[in-house]
Amino acid sequence: MPLLRPLSRRFLASPGPVAALLLALSLAAPAQGAPSTPTGAQPAAAEQQPGKSPQNKRRAARRSSADGEGEARAARSTRSKEKAQERASKKRAAKRDDTSRAERDGTAADADERKPLSKGAPNRGRLTGAVRLRSSRHLKAREGARTWGLPVLVKTLRRAAFQVAKKHGDSALLVGDLSARTGGALDGHNSHQTGRDADVGFYVVNSKGKTLRMDRFVAFDDEGNAIGLPGARFDDARNWALVQALLEDRQAGVKYLFVTDALRARLLAHAAKKRVPADLRARAAAAMMSPRDADLHNDHFHIRVMCPPSMRGACIEESLARPACATDEAKQALDSGAPAATDATDTDIYGVPSTAAPTVADGARATAAPAAAITPPAAASGARPTAAPR
Repeated sequence: MPLLRPLSRRFLASPGPVAALLLALSLAAPAQGAPSTPTGAQPAAAEQQPGKSPQNKRRAARRSSADGEGEARAARSTRSKEKAQERASKKRAAKRDDTSRAERDGTAADADERKPLSKGAPNRGRLTGAVRLRSSRHLKAREGARTWGLPVLVKTLRRAAFQVAKKHGDSALLVGDLSARTGGALDGHNSHQTGRDADVGFYVVNSKGKTLRMDRFVAFDDEGNAIGLPGARFDDARNWALVQALLEDRQAGVKYLFVTDALRARLLAHAAKKRVPADLRARAAAAMMSPRDADLHNDHFHIRVMCPPSMRGACIEESLARPACATDEAKQALDSGAPAATDATDTDIYGVPSTAAPTVADGARATAAPAAAITPPAAASGARPTAAPR
């Protein structure tokens, strides 16, 4: 067909069938030197799609790998953050537990490392293994107060303050003196020597019934009006809630709640109005008392817990009125960690020698009745002794 091109040029100008035939053959022939392509075949470049080339595939694979690594890093970072948050949460929870335990039981610095022991009577005794009562959200230790006591007393006060706040809200129990760290005589008190006594202030409200948080004890008259604080009143509801919490605490073993007769009557009347069960009111009537020949408990409760069972051999429940001749013997008994030895026939129902008749008073003997006739308040159906400790 290339040979026809010169001839076609020659005869193109001449008209006729031959010229037309040559023109058609010339147009159908491919250009000289052009490679022939099979019919239906596409150019190689056309076969290679932009996204299908090996280079593009490698780039796509690298991008996919990078994306996968990024997702993995993000997942690892998220897991690390979650673990860090979990560890921080556990640390905060542990700190709260430690704080709560320290508030409840006292920290190592606030506790005597020796075994807790209440030796002797409330008005003549010693204390070892004491725990210090610290202020908390629902309890405030009065400034300058000596707040060492047996663990059972410290925990009892904390639980009772919490129960009052839980029931009535916005409540803080003001606590005064407990005992010195090692017990013994405490300025301003005849008892408070063995870690079983505590003075706690009354809850106070204003004329509108709003709680007043006090930093000192407030005295009340027989009508429940504050003395020296106009407009303030005795909070019947919260003070009864405190009495109820103390008496219902099975771990506490509260023995006495010293308070004036007038305030005692107010609390019992409030309990009756609220339809408190009769047995609980009877227990409250037996525990609350205001014996004669003692300080007037019109500005605080004086709380005393029983001797723990583990200390029965050394701890004496009631205050003692010892004769002068027995002083040396009593001192020797306290130093040895046990009460003075006496004849078994000369002991009363408390296990106290009849020569040291038990009284509720700090240093004041009960009425002329013999020691063996003295009956515990819980069994006396509300009968009250004749003297109370400070």
